[in-house]
Amino acid sequence: MAALCLGVSLSLSAAAAGIIGNVVETGGDNEATDTIVAQWTGQTWTVSIANEPVPGALVGDPYTVGYFGSGAPAFVDRAHRYLNDPANSLPIPGYLVGGEYIMSGNDNRDNATYQLDVTITTPATVYMLIDNRLSDGDNATPPTFDATHMQWIVDQGWAATANGLNRFADPARPDEVAFDEGSNDTIEQWYSVYAKDFGAGTFTLLQADNGGRNMYGVVIVPEPTSLVLLGLGAFGLLAARRRH
Repeated sequence: MAALCLGVSLSLSAAAAGIIGNVVETGGDNEATDTIVAQWTGQTWTVSIANEPVPGALVGDPYTVGYFGSGAPAFVDRAHRYLNDPANSLPIPGYLVGGEYIMSGNDNRDNATYQLDVTITTPATVYMLIDNRLSDGDNATPPTFDATHMQWIVDQGWAATANGLNRFADPARPDEVAFDEGSNDTIEQWYSVYAKDFGAGTFTLLQADNGGRNMYGVVIVPEPTSLVLLGLGAFGLLAARRRH
């Protein structure tokens, strides 16, 4: 049993390292000094603006996207980050922590033709983190979707999470993630969490419709069944090798 657990653990680590196979961005901004296309966990780019995406980053430095959690930078072109919220006893929801994620440009929040074609290598749950201020400007209520504000979320069948992990401990509201816009441990905004399951392959995310506010975030976590099967497969392979 210990060997099985080890095999599962090793395979989970391997699976977590490559869920996102590719991200193709179209319709993004095209600025000579500040255009970084969408990046994702494991990808590295060269910093082109000082202090972006994290304070202290220097022009010419390499930056590699890590895994999602408290302190993870949100955008390639801002020093904004996701953060635990101790004042409201609201940590980052555990199901997001350690997931792979996508960093795009906050300047793309008002681009009508923006599109991300995301390829994943295994069945996964994809989480959309959406600024509460969408449509009505109110960060104390969930975003409102309509014909001019991310209606595609409704049309594609995304569902609000419902675990009571929000400032109001209310399971009728989506879970929330606190947002630090200055990377100075001060929380200014909140995002609501929406989820949808996808099989291995490519799916498409569209525009944010959120001019003057914040671009959405994307976190991707493999489905538990896939992880167990991968773990059992790795254990079987190890056992077969030992027999030979």
